[in-house]
Amino acid sequence: MRHLSAPGAFHPHPTLRHAPPFIAVCRRIIHGSTLQKGRKGDSVKNSKMYLSTETMNLGFVRKVEALSGSSVRRCFQCGKCSAGCPMRTFMEHPPNRIVRLLQLGQWERVLAGRSIWYCASCETCSSRCPNKVDLAAIMDALRKLSWDANGPSKESYVQLANRLFIENIKTYGRQYEMRLAAVFNIKSGQFMKDFLLGPKLLTKGKLKVFHQKNRNIGEIEQIFSRIEEMRKKGEAP
Repeated sequence: MRHLSAPGAFHPHPTLRHAPPFIAVCRRIIHGSTLQKGRKGDSVKNSKMYLSTETMNLGFVRKVEALSGSSVRRCFQCGKCSAGCPMRTFMEHPPNRIVRLLQLGQWERVLAGRSIWYCASCETCSSRCPNKVDLAAIMDALRKLSWDANGPSKESYVQLANRLFIENIKTYGRQYEMRLAAVFNIKSGQFMKDFLLGPKLLTKGKLKVFHQKNRNIGEIEQIFSRIEEMRKKGEAP
């Protein structure tokens, strides 16, 4: 067995500013959640890594490969994906390290961090990869599988924000920023979060108190119904 303090470092084993309003709100939610103390995933992220047949859980990794249609085993760590990633500075694990952790079966360490949630799905990594690893699809698969994974907390409040975001789409056919922020603050117990920011956004017309449903809400409801049917049949995660 070997001890690993960072991917690739082995040691002997001792035992928006101009972003649309809804994007700005989501960024504040995710970034604010990463500053919370006492996260359940901290014990995993900050612990030393031990590699053995017992700690290398490759079953979850095979699910990621099947869902993404791309093999993490093709990556030889050239680093071109991380060099071109626009969100690299916000991630504790850059894209190439995400793949390396998956190669080592350390998926819990991946889900315990915020890296997969900061991915913008720009597909720069996939287009730059010389060995045709579709890292954007792998990131998307990790986000999907994290909902049902048995492991550490996936960065406090991130899944709550994602669930509320989708509920808004299902209800209104578009994003309702005022409701997203208000319900998130209530359910997360952060009642005074962004208290001073709200009035400023309202006066500038960036937020609306009342919201109209998308005129194509019926078609959107049909999309969600089809997804639920596919999930019941096991055709979608």
